[in-house]
Amino acid sequence: MNPWKTLGGGLASRPAVTTWAENEMQVFVIREDGQLWDTYWDGSAWHDWHCHGGDLVGAPAACSWGADRIDVFARSGDGTLMHRWYVPAGWQAWESLGIRLDGDPEVSSWGPDRIDLFARSATGELLHGWWDGTSWSFADA
Repeated sequence: MNPWKTLGGGLASRPAVTTWAENEMQVFVIREDGQLWDTYWDGSAWHDWHCHGGDLVGAPAACSWGADRIDVFARSGDGTLMHRWYVPAGWQAWESLGIRLDGDPEVSSWGPDRIDLFARSATGELLHGWWDGTSWSFADA
C-alpha cells in the first residue's frame, strides 16, 4: 500500500513549499505546460490547483516573511528572474526582476520585509540578491 497522498500530476519541476500562517502551507510547481501552479493546505484539506500563468523553466522557489504574505520566484524561458507575490488583496501580477540566471533560484526570509535570493551563475559562482523592504539589490548584476 502506498503511504503517500497524491495531489495531482503533470509536474515538470520539483515542488517549492512555504508556510504563511499557522497550519497553512502553499506548494508551487511548474507543470508540463510551463506555467506556475499551486495548491494549499488550510489545516483541514488540500485545495484545488490554481494556475498563475507564466512561460517558465526549471523549478520555482517560495518564501513568506509574514502572515498572509507569499513570494514566489521562477525563471522565464529566456532565463530572466520573475517574481509574483500574494498579499491580502490577492495575487499581484508577475514582474521581471531584470536579472538573468543560469540556474534555479533559492529563497529565504529571516524577518519582515526581508527576502534573500540565491542562484548559480553561468560561471559556477553563487549569486545573492535581496529585498530590504524598499527595493531589490543584486550585487554585481
